[in-house]
Amino acid sequence: MRQLPHRRAQLRRGIRAAWVLVPLLCALPTAAFAKNLISFQIDGAPADLTVQLQNAMPSLPYDGKESRLHELILSSNLRLRDALQAYGYYHATWHSKTLPLKNGDAVVQYDIALGQPIRVRNTDIRILGTITEAPSLRQRIKPFPLSNGNILDQVSYETWKDQSLSFLRSRGYIRAYYQRHELLIDKKNDWADIYLWLNSGERFRVGSISIVGAERYPRWFIERYLTFKTGDWYSPDALSVTESNLHDANRFENVQVLGDTAHPVDTAVPVTVKLASLPEQHLKVGVGYSTNIGLNGILYYDNYNMFQRAQHLHVAVQAAQRTRNIGATYTWPIGSTLGSEYIATTSFQNETYQIWSANELSAAIGRRWALADNARKNVNATIQAMFNLEQASYTVSGISDSSFYLYPSVTYRVQNYRNILRPVSGFYVQATAEGASKVWGSTSNFMRLRVRGGWDQMLSPDWGIGARASLGALWLHGPIRNLPPDLRFFGGGQNSLPGYAYESQGPTDAQGAVVGGRLLAVAGIHIDRFITHDWAVGAFYDAGNAFDSFSSFHVLQDIGIGTRWYSPVGPIILDLAHPLIAPRAPAVRVALSVGFNF
Repeated sequence: MRQLPHRRAQLRRGIRAAWVLVPLLCALPTAAFAKNLISFQIDGAPADLTVQLQNAMPSLPYDGKESRLHELILSSNLRLRDALQAYGYYHATWHSKTLPLKNGDAVVQYDIALGQPIRVRNTDIRILGTITEAPSLRQRIKPFPLSNGNILDQVSYETWKDQSLSFLRSRGYIRAYYQRHELLIDKKNDWADIYLWLNSGERFRVGSISIVGAERYPRWFIERYLTFKTGDWYSPDALSVTESNLHDANRFENVQVLGDTAHPVDTAVPVTVKLASLPEQHLKVGVGYSTNIGLNGILYYDNYNMFQRAQHLHVAVQAAQRTRNIGATYTWPIGSTLGSEYIATTSFQNETYQIWSANELSAAIGRRWALADNARKNVNATIQAMFNLEQASYTVSGISDSSFYLYPSVTYRVQNYRNILRPVSGFYVQATAEGASKVWGSTSNFMRLRVRGGWDQMLSPDWGIGARASLGALWLHGPIRNLPPDLRFFGGGQNSLPGYAYESQGPTDAQGAVVGGRLLAVAGIHIDRFITHDWAVGAFYDAGNAFDSFSSFHVLQDIGIGTRWYSPVGPIILDLAHPLIAPRAPAVRVALSVGFNF
């Protein structure tokens, strides 16, 4: 434990090295991707108003020509006028001057005299219709944000107006409308009167539900994708989520979920689900690249409707530089909850990495329970219980062994991202507990726990931040050589320490060869600078390792930069990572990943 101050100093040096990369992110967009920029500086307004005006006037690229610069300044004057009036300042005046910068960019400085603002003289806000018979629902409509005497804020006015109408329509009041909506402004006397009379109309429920098409699929299976049932309050949002669920099933080519709001039966809206099936059997061939396994070719076969019971057979054959495997997974849905199913899997893998190689034959059977509501499309939460069989022969750092294990495992997974194809805001967690006993014929007794997760958040339209961590603990009766490599803990690799080779780090034996550990602790942070909506550059820092005890914990660190492309098939990330502690050739490692790595 006397080494801990030294380790803290190492960590501090690593963090400082990572922080050096952040200014580079600020400079990269302008230097490498953008043309000249014209930006706008607002002076003379209160701080909160200045922020709102600056948001309305983002920096703009231009080609460096004087004529184009003049056009942009004229259009910016109009945007500034509109923004000031939207926040109640109809009498504002300003002086501007343009300052050219050495790199060809320009800054337009506005010195604003706000003048007398328009203030709200009178508000007449009414909620009418049958919603008055549901006071608890009525109270959920947010209070109108402007009071008499407030400066007129038309942004808040329009936001409340749209949100209140959408709230009613999403809860069955599909014919809600504004009986009166007037904003009267007297610019001469600097006052405004607001009249908003929101009439809810009748409240409607979901009526009969008809499913048309896809006759080869069982009706009960299709009903699992519905986020509504007969008698629920009618919601266009629920219909939209159902349509999205059915699209994501990979079974249907055409999906329409239609509510006949023009012909309700009393106050019940008939709903029709129209489906056109895709071919039930799919065959896909592809070539890819992963930093961990190298260049690879993949063959997938899927049958999505085995025995016409919506059971799914998935067969995958992969040949890569470092691994060869063939596997099959069979799932059959049960119950009414989308995602609940029985699972059976089998696979054979031949793997060869820097530290270890193995031949593994495995099989498992179990069940998955879905925990999240079908209507919450961005949330995916499951518990999976499996009984596993694994027969392996392996060589780790030149020492060969074999093992046989029968063991149960339980996995909890939750994913909550607004958009899984653009996972820039949300989090995920996966925790697995598993254990074996000699009583069942296993080579050794062990208990193993692993938890990994990540968090991402947009700080602004241009900046994002995130973190990830992986923790593991293993109790084993006997030497580590009794476990196959996939049950030991190693550090290094794309989702661990990308500055080091895949699963190349961890505790060593008496000869100094890496053999894997009983504990794992790895964490990393990253910051991203968005160039466009779908392109970003980033910097990251990682620290951690596999180890056997806290007194022998040898912390490794890496830093790096990379690019992110949020493509239609998910994020594609290319990173360059450099190890800071015990560097080995190559000094910079390339890490490439495609899709969301859960």
